[in-house]
Amino acid sequence: MQPEVRQAIVAYFKDAKPGKILDIPSGNCWLFHELTSGAWEYFSADLFTSAPVRNFQRVDLNERLPYDDDFFDYVACLEGLEHIENYHHALREFYRILKKDGTLLISTPNPLNMKSRLRFLLFGTFYGFPHLVHMPAEGEHLHLSPINLSFLIAFAERYGFVLDRIHPVRIKVKMYRFIVHCWTLKLYSFVKLLFKDDETRRFLERLVTLNVLLNDGIVVSLRKQVGATKRARCEG
Repeated sequence: MQPEVRQAIVAYFKDAKPGKILDIPSGNCWLFHELTSGAWEYFSADLFTSAPVRNFQRVDLNERLPYDDDFFDYVACLEGLEHIENYHHALREFYRILKKDGTLLISTPNPLNMKSRLRFLLFGTFYGFPHLVHMPAEGEHLHLSPINLSFLIAFAERYGFVLDRIHPVRIKVKMYRFIVHCWTLKLYSFVKLLFKDDETRRFLERLVTLNVLLNDGIVVSLRKQVGATKRARCEG
């Protein structure tokens, strides 16, 4: 995880009201040590890494999660969705296990940044998602699914979430070498969006902010929408 992304995550939880949280995949449980208030009830889950903390379970995000409905106040899926076969299933499961008005915090590599867009144009792959000339062995670190921010928001909302915030991530100085490309794209988008309806304009404007165009990672929080349970479970 990049330091800038980690800083954005820590900043979020610094101001968050403590509650019951699932950290999945938890890795070395670094988030546990950042939750300094004793009021947090921390649960961790991972497929390949065991954690020396209470409330740890070995869990596969591709399968049904071993937690009751409406159980957690928060789910933190940090650098996890890009590693699994079906992130739609994971989103539906996160919705199921979150309490009403619970929050899902996601961080993931950002294929919509300008550097990654240019790489895809030239080489046909995004940064962090190389051509699989040699398939890694089972259990090795592998990015399977580039998570398009537009799709992430749209499908999360379909499954019952509402977007809370795309969190600001500190932009690395070296990323400003793409600033001309960014402003060209922003100008083009501005002209194209003049002919779109208000809902489409608001949705697409999120995708051309400098926070999105100049960061390798994104941090998004989503809230379990009140009254959306029936709709979300039908999608499952």
